Amino acid sequence: MTEFSIIEKYFKPLTNDNIAARNLADDVAKISLKKNEELVVSKDMFVEGVHFLAGDGGFKIASKLLRTNLSDLAAAGAKPLYYSLGFTKNKNCDKKFLKDFCRGLQEVQNEFGLCLIGGDTVSSQEMFFSITIFGSIKKAKILSRNQAKDGDLIFVSGNIGDAALGLKIKLGEDFLNLKKLDKKEKNYLLQRHFFPIPRITLGIKLLEKNLSNCAIDISDGLLADLRHICKESQVDAEIYLEKIPFSSTVQKLSNSQKLDLLSGGDDYELLFAIKPRDQNKLFDLAKSLKLNLSCIGNFKKPANTKSAINLRDAKNKKIPIKKFGYEHF
Repeated sequence: MTEFSIIEKYFKPLTNDNIAARNLADDVAKISLKKNEELVVSKDMFVEGVHFLAGDGGFKIASKLLRTNLSDLAAAGAKPLYYSLGFTKNKNCDKKFLKDFCRGLQEVQNEFGLCLIGGDTVSSQEMFFSITIFGSIKKAKILSRNQAKDGDLIFVSGNIGDAALGLKIKLGEDFLNLKKLDKKEKNYLLQRHFFPIPRITLGIKLLEKNLSNCAIDISDGLLADLRHICKESQVDAEIYLEKIPFSSTVQKLSNSQKLDLLSGGDDYELLFAIKPRDQNKLFDLAKSLKLNLSCIGNFKKPANTKSAINLRDAKNKKIPIKKFGYEHF
């Protein structure tokens, strides 16, 4: 199939006939926003052998690809609008793969209300994908990594470590003797790995209700991404292992194994800061969203010029951190 026949058959339907896409007939998209709104843009790469395996299949690869990009919008408090897609085509990218891939994209589009507006494709020996995603936000309002303050509480959504454990199952690693987990547990962990939940509504509500100005999505690992906030906001963080939300499966692990999952990444939950006075409002929001939000510690003035994370056990003893998270280089 030629590049343009692929675009016509597989990707043109993903535009939902939106005017911004210009029918995928040009090399540009045209986006109009209201006067009181601003455009939020993010870009991510998705590389075979690093972020996915070819054997994962088109549907799962596409689902995770778009969901992880949406998570960047969630961390900004932005509403999804559009995305453009770049990908390489190789021997594994046949008609079945493309059909499943576009079905995965369409399901996520339908769930979060965005559409494709352009992209590019080339041939390559290995598959990789790139998405540039666009969202809207009210003027001068955004969640940022550099807004944590001394005394702010540290909250996280959902559970931590399930996706990293799911990856270990996919790769056949024996971690906590994973082979002894029942089918339901394994399927749950694999679902968390392949189908992360971008917390779009939570990010938007945190801004709308003036509950937070500071957030990040947990992609590289809770410790690594918390360190980003500490560095950009010039604060230290005090967090407690027993306060970190884990699923019943992860709760079975030893503290050292849990620590390994804290740096595992792929959670795509939101980590954010709020004022102590706003806790009750936040819990009301959690109830309305039917979403678990957990306080895991607090930010404080840095002890020195280099921001630090102090991870503590139930006896308030510091736990050495050997690895913070995934390193891109």
